[in-house]
Amino acid sequence: MTSHTEIELKFLVPPAARAGIAAELARGLATHDRQSLMALYLDAADRRLAQAGLAWRLRREGRRWIQTLKAGGSSALERFEHQAMRPDATADAAEHSGTLPGDQLIALLRQARIDGTVHAVRFSTEVRRTTRRIRTRGAVVEVALDEGRLVAGDASQRILEIEFELVSGSPGAILSLAERWRKRFALIYDPRSKAERGDSLADGAPFPPLRKAARPAYASHATATQAFELVLDECLSQITRNAIGLIVGDPDRRGEHVHQLRVGIRRLRSALRSFRGWAPTPQTELVDSLRTLFAALGMARDSDVLESGVMSELAKAGAPPVKFLPGPAGPDPVELVRAPDTQRTFLAWITWRSTLAELPIDTHPIDDQSALAEGAAPQAASQSAEARDADPTPRPLASDDARTFRRNVGRRLRRLHARIVSDTNTFDALDHDGLHALRKRIKRQRYAVDFFAPLLRRREVERYLGALGAIQDRMGALNDLFVARARYQTLDTPDPAAWFALGWLAARVAEVRALAKPELARLAKADPPKP
Repeated sequence: MTSHTEIELKFLVPPAARAGIAAELARGLATHDRQSLMALYLDAADRRLAQAGLAWRLRREGRRWIQTLKAGGSSALERFEHQAMRPDATADAAEHSGTLPGDQLIALLRQARIDGTVHAVRFSTEVRRTTRRIRTRGAVVEVALDEGRLVAGDASQRILEIEFELVSGSPGAILSLAERWRKRFALIYDPRSKAERGDSLADGAPFPPLRKAARPAYASHATATQAFELVLDECLSQITRNAIGLIVGDPDRRGEHVHQLRVGIRRLRSALRSFRGWAPTPQTELVDSLRTLFAALGMARDSDVLESGVMSELAKAGAPPVKFLPGPAGPDPVELVRAPDTQRTFLAWITWRSTLAELPIDTHPIDDQSALAEGAAPQAASQSAEARDADPTPRPLASDDARTFRRNVGRRLRRLHARIVSDTNTFDALDHDGLHALRKRIKRQRYAVDFFAPLLRRREVERYLGALGAIQDRMGALNDLFVARARYQTLDTPDPAAWFALGWLAARVAEVRALAKPELARLAKADPPKP
């Protein structure tokens, strides 16, 4: 039996690049290999292994049968793998006992039998694999081109992907090699495993599912850097899984993938602010690349909101249709995510994440053009939106230890809450920019509470998030009205329909502001959850 942590990256191969990759792999004949592989993936009928993040398979390699258990690792690069030789195509979970995922597997299958459920083959793969080992930067990386199909009952799906697996050496070497091949062959980063794809296909869902935000899970005694690593993994997973959903997913759900991709980017940027001064800070270029992608995707998102939201409400209110002059075409979100710059951005963030534990903590703020001392008084409504939205210079941790981290989390949540209270007191005087800044602050506070939830009192977390969620939804509706108003204000010629719409929007803005005020007051009276 063998057990280890895999360090690997996987990409979809554009059909036009297949021949070039095959030719490249054919070089270096001493390490070139071709295999026909057939794998059977096992699970209970209720998918309890997949839901637990386990992939259990039997694979025939020539005349050998190898049983493998896989589970998630500590980052997007890592996966746990445990293998055992089998005499035939019969599975035995006891082969994996003594490992944490193996003991979890055994417990799940035991409970399945009690529940009257037995494990069986859920789906299979048939693959022709071409591999080559490459020495690069003092490391050995195995590059594998897989061509074949996933099969689940009567459904099947093509496999054309390339994997980079570190055999020995530094993880930096596999990332550098993968980036060179990505650039050369226009590869598309795919965070999904074959097990995930097959499970989805067997469940009657051939497209990548929508990936919504999830609360990071880490130990209550985690240090700031340990917590930040898992928060970052969660945000990157939401970003990259919705990106692949845009590229190969259901065309009818593209708008939802765009929205969730933007949410993932917003959460990642909020995480940088939430942990600022307590964890390493990425290079400005990395942050800017996400900001650029967020803005470009926002053009498509605003159009969807206008057409399916506010304009639909206007029509119900009896507004005649308005013909807008065609403006510059916004970017196609699918092509935007497939673009080399975007794919390079994803890989650059995965690369930075892989070295996070080795980086020094940088207490310099990100984009801090109006740095304030920690504990300074909340800003007046008369200040610019940019100044009001800037975070204070963080108080650095004396050391990256769990106790100091917990203490500072409580202080930071209280300070951020105080800034929301300040805007509550001047809500009637806030202009469009001020309301937009308040909306962003409410979102960041909600994300911060989610990020720090493993350290906070559970009941207080849910109560406070409930108050934050109510006003966040209201402020989001207000923002959609502002987006629509700006669109109607671009009309140069008098148009009765446009005037009707602007009048309705003005009344609706006033109504939503009136509804938001008491909800904001309730949030202001709530205390942030304590560690």
